[in-house]
Amino acid sequence: MASYISYQNLDFRIENETFYSTKISLSAQASVAPVLLSDGSLLNYAPEGAVVGSLNGNFYLTGALPSYFDITGSYEAPITVKFANVNITGVYPKSISFSVEPFQPVMVDFSCDWYGNVSVEDFSEESVSTKSSKQIPQYIANAYRSSLTTNNLDGVGYINNFTYNASCDRPAFFKINEKFPFRIAKVNKASSISLKSNKLGSLLDINGKTVSTVVTLKDLYGTSLQTFNVSGVMTSQNYEISERTYMLTSADISQTVPTIKTLV
Repeated sequence: MASYISYQNLDFRIENETFYSTKISLSAQASVAPVLLSDGSLLNYAPEGAVVGSLNGNFYLTGALPSYFDITGSYEAPITVKFANVNITGVYPKSISFSVEPFQPVMVDFSCDWYGNVSVEDFSEESVSTKSSKQIPQYIANAYRSSLTTNNLDGVGYINNFTYNASCDRPAFFKINEKFPFRIAKVNKASSISLKSNKLGSLLDINGKTVSTVVTLKDLYGTSLQTFNVSGVMTSQNYEISERTYMLTSADISQTVPTIKTLV
């Protein structure tokens, strides 16, 4: 491994597809607790769970969002990530977020858990031939043509920008005498939208406001890349103005996504 690895010489792939990122972080945590005897002396340190890794980063959205990043969907299977020429298996996405603003590319932030063995000693830069043969995307999804539409919400004016978030918890299930889980479930799934507009209609009441929204991401040519639905409750409104600016209102809309179970 090189003494220092340059960001320009890293290769980041998910399911063997290249992603164009500005930052990636990889970490691992071991849950260890002390074992104390009755006289208060320390016997040893013992594990309380498996080693859990965290993989966080971002990437430019250059096409439709892959299905494995459908955080609120039913897809639970792991994915494989290649980072600095090291394969990381057993990776489970648990959150994504992105902002849409006029004339700005869409950057997706993501967070994952991973279980498995990773040889960090093997981190290395990609070869010159790999870099020279890498495909450059034809376009980057730009927010110029993307939109957020709202239903059953009267009084909404011009939306200046918005942020979409989706998250879930990924509890692990283990077999006896196994260090790696046989299933990573999805629970507590939720999605939300934060938006800014010139007006939001009447003030919300004690029950909030029931809102149905649709996020439509389009590329520079107006081709639809993805849609996201959030049918939830507006839980906050904020009105702000300062010198030499116009008044802007901001609001948060949140939705809990239930898991439908089939009874047999």
